[in-house]
Amino acid sequence: MTDLLADYDRPDRGVAVVVRHRDGSVTSTTRGHARPGEPFTADTVSYCASVSKQMVGVCAALLDVDTEASVRHWLPDLPRWADGVRLRHLLHHTGGLPDDAELQERMPFGWDSPSVLRALAECPEPRFPPGAEHRYDNAGYICLAAVLERVSGTPFADLARQLLFEPLGMRRTRFAADAVPAEAAPANPDGDGPWPRPLSLGDGGAWSTAGDLLRWNDALMPGGHFDGRVRTLVHTPGHLDDGTPLDYAWGVGVTRSDGVLVHGHGGSWPGWTARVVRVPELGVSVAALANVDDVPALVALTDQARRGLSAR
Repeated sequence: MTDLLADYDRPDRGVAVVVRHRDGSVTSTTRGHARPGEPFTADTVSYCASVSKQMVGVCAALLDVDTEASVRHWLPDLPRWADGVRLRHLLHHTGGLPDDAELQERMPFGWDSPSVLRALAECPEPRFPPGAEHRYDNAGYICLAAVLERVSGTPFADLARQLLFEPLGMRRTRFAADAVPAEAAPANPDGDGPWPRPLSLGDGGAWSTAGDLLRWNDALMPGGHFDGRVRTLVHTPGHLDDGTPLDYAWGVGVTRSDGVLVHGHGGSWPGWTARVVRVPELGVSVAALANVDDVPALVALTDQARRGLSAR
């Protein structure tokens, strides 16, 4: 792992990788800096990007939402073609919603939840019939967060705090779209960070630490905080409407690697990268955050850590 960490050993970027071993012990490896003079540690707050999606998935499971309900039942301002988009389509990225590029043409000044929802309302047709294809998109999870707000009558950031972060002891984790948390590592100077523009909630929006993300992993492992119903829902891959199976569950990728089941998800935004990986059959997991948007580097780093844990 040392070679893969070398590029982070700089005053303007850093990374933290925290692992849970088979015997239950925890180790962390860090390199670089959150900002000049301040080392990047397992307690450094950084941006979770699309790792946030599985937090939305768990909230949906805890609220026991009707996944066959039309998204337009909850968000009536969406266009009529959205009548056929079920919540399960959004969870599995099969809803046919316009992609990021098409939506950004309709919202040139930033990427925030209200703007995305307004842009969706102006789209005359879906990319494809709901349930016909699997194409990863961000707008679906923005819609899901908005639906959960209406189901619960609670702003999504407060809902996630009440259902997830407080019960799990994730004291340094929160959803925040309007301002970078004061304690957060700034985006790496090489990245074109999104602030002070607001960000969206659902497809991203969560800020956390590698240590807190390990608590998140623990809660979703067998015997963890969340009960079997929630864990099963969140980790059950979806399918197209014709029955074609997918390798994506509720904000979680579900694959087999080196003969073992792997649950994982990553994410990036200019200036930050995040990834969580769980191997439930072995009881091991990895959580990593960095303040530089180098997805291949963090994937290589977490995969190497995961393979090393699995081989022991």
